[in-house]
Amino acid sequence: MPPMARFIGFGNVVLPVRDLPASIAAWTALLGGPPAFQSDDFAAFSGDGVEIGLTAAPWVDHPLVFWAVEDIEQEHRALVAAGATAMTEISDGSLAEVGTAEAAAGDNIDPATGIVDMPGARLAVLKAADGNLIAITQEVPMDWSADQS
Repeated sequence: MPPMARFIGFGNVVLPVRDLPASIAAWTALLGGPPAFQSDDFAAFSGDGVEIGLTAAPWVDHPLVFWAVEDIEQEHRALVAAGATAMTEISDGSLAEVGTAEAAAGDNIDPATGIVDMPGARLAVLKAADGNLIAITQEVPMDWSADQS
């Protein structure tokens, strides 16, 4: 029997949005403050140990819960061994099974696993045998030296 993944808690939830600026305004009003992070297609609100992400990219079409793990590579292997399929973001912003399409451009995506390195976190999305998406995230220390010129 394959090893069971060890989720250590709730990481965050990502919500799909059609109009990112309108959603940011709505969530800013609901939560009483602006997002902690914002880009052209994503915004994240953080506070009291909870993070809510808003995405305009098409890679998710329903709320997606990210579960915190201590070792993303180990847990990724355990999920794949249990029958999950590794997914990766492709150039149009959607998800595809690893190895079936070219991963989105960038040095931050491992093409063999779909694990993405981001400032302060590593994340991965997998598809369970029933078609539901499973997302995992691992906090990592920020490398501030890369930001200094």
